[in-house]
Amino acid sequence: MQPAAPGRILGRRYRLLEHLAHGGMASVWIGEDTLLARRVAVKTLHAQLSPDASLRTRFRNEAISSASVEDPGIVAVYDTGDDDGVAYIVMEFVEGQDLRHLLDEEGPLPPMTAARIAGRVATALDHAHRCGVVHRDIKPANVLMATDGRVKVTDFGIAKANRDDPDLTGTGAILGTARYLAPEQVRGEPTDARADIYATGLLLYEMLTTRLPFRGDTDLQTALARLSTPPAPLPPSTPTALAAIVERCLALDPARRYPSAHALAAALAALHDHDATAPNEITATLPASRPAPTSFPDPIRGPSRSEPGPPRRRARWWITVAVIVVLAAGGTALALHGSGGPGGTTKAGVAPALLPLVSAQDFDPLGDGHENHALVGLAIDGNPLTAWPTEIYDSRDFGHAKPGVGIYVTLATPAVVTQVSVLTEEPGWNAAIYAAATPSPTLAGWGRPVAAGTNLGTQTQFTLRPKTRARVVLVWITYLPPSGKLDVAEIRVR
Repeated sequence: MQPAAPGRILGRRYRLLEHLAHGGMASVWIGEDTLLARRVAVKTLHAQLSPDASLRTRFRNEAISSASVEDPGIVAVYDTGDDDGVAYIVMEFVEGQDLRHLLDEEGPLPPMTAARIAGRVATALDHAHRCGVVHRDIKPANVLMATDGRVKVTDFGIAKANRDDPDLTGTGAILGTARYLAPEQVRGEPTDARADIYATGLLLYEMLTTRLPFRGDTDLQTALARLSTPPAPLPPSTPTALAAIVERCLALDPARRYPSAHALAAALAALHDHDATAPNEITATLPASRPAPTSFPDPIRGPSRSEPGPPRRRARWWITVAVIVVLAAGGTALALHGSGGPGGTTKAGVAPALLPLVSAQDFDPLGDGHENHALVGLAIDGNPLTAWPTEIYDSRDFGHAKPGVGIYVTLATPAVVTQVSVLTEEPGWNAAIYAAATPSPTLAGWGRPVAAGTNLGTQTQFTLRPKTRARVVLVWITYLPPSGKLDVAEIRVR
């Protein structure tokens, strides 16, 4: 068997030019596709592992699987083969360096830079997860920083092969990345996409500190430490919202992490896209000729979903930490106007005084009648670090079984309501606002909505037009964030 070396041509097509990197299971080379006359990266399985036929087969099969995941944030896989005992994978060549070298050279990254990189990693992982591929080996060495500013995730094939080795000490590949394993991987339990979310949290922590939150004399001891000790605190200078994101990613229980890479990417994007000092308010009036809806408008429900049957809910009886104090809205609040012609945007001015609230009540008239009733007071306790959570649903539209759930607040005395502000933990939700003299046990009894919005952010201000005299105000949630639940930290009425 001729070993992989500079000048070697694999598959009568790919010439190895220069050795680039060496890992536990494979080496990476800068290569040339002699047929297409382009640079490629070629990964070759180590010679000492090549006699293992099952490992070569997994190496090839996982490469084929990874090639099906096509996304701008993922290094493309072009080809794979076996040439005289050298198993190889041919990939897109990315000009730049990996995140490991960047951190070694520059030290901790600015918080928003770290959040941007982690957000792009999460977006790429979300696409992979939707294709049924879990990376299982997210670490700085597997995140490439291109010279043109792109961020690309690589090494899907090797990571998938690693999952089949039950012994953490069995190969250098596993031992070399043990410090990035999720707790369930360390325990040898079945894993899913949430293991990648945990690893992305480690990645984000390391970008902020250049170290991992757990210590051990060996990589294996570092991996085991996460089963018994909490993560070391981030530097005090870390923005509160970003620290909360890291903390949630590193939850020991997978159920307490972000439910999807999409939800994580959305939380990270909210740090960049919005002004944290003021609510987002884009309001407009509708023509007077628009008929009053006799049923809930379709745009508020959100796009049609395909999940059949009734929703399955799992109660979560714990207080979600809301970080929306420093986040701003990502959506558009649409005010419904019952009279007059088309209008324009609301002019900025002095905000009306807050109206005192005396109680809050969960509202689920088309379900089982309650929605985390014991925690409903957290939405009006004046503390944005506590929140009332809806129950957790398996789809964002409640499985087509009902149009929504809600929470309503009662004012100390009847008053003219002009604005309703809602602070939430996660963006990407739809809602309508109702105002009435007394609460109704049915949604129809509340009348028509006085404001509504879609794709809302974490700090949303609804403007009621016309102003409405009311004693009770209902926030009717019609479409959930990707997590399948909504945490309402504060409702404020003016």
